[in-house]
Amino acid sequence: MFARFLIALSLAAAAMLAAQQGSAPPREVIAKLMEAQDLKNAGKFTDALEKLDEVEALAPDTPHLPNLRGTIYLAPQLRDLDKAEELFTRAIELNPGDYIPRFHLAEVSYVRHDWQAARAAFQKLLDDYPKTPMAIRHMVVFKRLVCEVKLDRFDEAEKTLKEHFTFMDDTAAYYYGHAAIAFGRRDEAKAKEWIGRAEGIFKKEDRSTYEDTLMEARWLPNIGLPPLEKR
Repeated sequence: MFARFLIALSLAAAAMLAAQQGSAPPREVIAKLMEAQDLKNAGKFTDALEKLDEVEALAPDTPHLPNLRGTIYLAPQLRDLDKAEELFTRAIELNPGDYIPRFHLAEVSYVRHDWQAARAAFQKLLDDYPKTPMAIRHMVVFKRLVCEVKLDRFDEAEKTLKEHFTFMDDTAAYYYGHAAIAFGRRDEAKAKEWIGRAEGIFKKEDRSTYEDTLMEARWLPNIGLPPLEKR
């Protein structure tokens, strides 16, 4: 869900730029990228990749192309982390200032359970992009917190929770931050209590990315996730 939001934001910005420039080909490219994103969201990964082949024929150097391809290979159903990493790196080469592929590259380290690398990558996002919207920033800080817990840096995780989240926030980060620390301390009952509190306050669509993050950490069950890659 969070990745969908980031890509939609990126594509919307590109569409606005195309409209300002009055250039029909970029608008066609953006339309096809949006179609590919919709196909990916529907789980039609082969169709999405074919649509991206059409984009490549029109605009092979658009940075959105490798970025969106990368998210398809990052998806649990078609997970190929080496391929995803290669594609996100290419997207950054094409547009070094783009936040979106940098986030996805950090996510590759996260789903590999390379907690040290993931924490460093999420921290760099926070340092390099201090004015990101709160919903995005909270998610990145939350992912960093999970990495700190996985590294047994509980003091750091507690500090992160205290400094960045409160129960009055418009995101569920405060509740899932507490849950992550409880999971790390092997207090599953307490963790589920915090998740239950979040469920009583926030809609499912506002919690889903936090739950997905806990699933990737293997704290919440998800039979759709592939086995961890051995490196």
